[in-house]
Amino acid sequence: MATLRERHRERRHTAIMDAAWELAGEKGFDETSVEEIAARAEVGPATVYAYFGSKNELLAALLIRFLEQEADDAEVVLENPPDNIVDGMTVLFMTYLEGMASRCTPKLRTDLYALSMTKRFDYGRYTYELKQRILGQSYRLAAHYKERGQVWEEVSAEETAAMCCSAAVFPMVTFALGLGVDFDTAHTLLRRYLTLTVSGIGRMGQECSET
Repeated sequence: MATLRERHRERRHTAIMDAAWELAGEKGFDETSVEEIAARAEVGPATVYAYFGSKNELLAALLIRFLEQEADDAEVVLENPPDNIVDGMTVLFMTYLEGMASRCTPKLRTDLYALSMTKRFDYGRYTYELKQRILGQSYRLAAHYKERGQVWEEVSAEETAAMCCSAAVFPMVTFALGLGVDFDTAHTLLRRYLTLTVSGIGRMGQECSET
């Protein structure tokens, strides 16, 4: 059982992260100072540095917490997958899309994605393990449908997962970055691209030469 001191420390840790999340959603990460975060959390700036070392480490902790929450929510899909692979993959990636929409302001969504791909976070390597967890969820779902004959024998579950993840990236990124794609459009594109990935989009060999 945690001691009173440990519980107090955990509450301050959470308060700092929550304050940083709220302010970043209002103003953006770069425009939010450690002093503002400390004031919102009702601690001193020195306490923020004592817990996180630097503003950059605090931002990294926020990004990791967000991705962990997203991945935890997505586990529910794997417990009771839909009947077909397109529905299953769509529901899986929609969980992440819905998390972005419900947990993040537009400014926060943009900053989270942009920051995760900058030198500040080693161009995405900082969150590599969490991204592997997302790919692993897609793999487990692909393996489920492969066992049920919904994936060609010559196509592995690993390849299926990689292709479905690739198909999901564009609508999710354009929504996250606010590039003219709203939530409903991102949902439509997500399902469309996954459907095309699963069903195929072209003909090969003799059929092509005859057209």
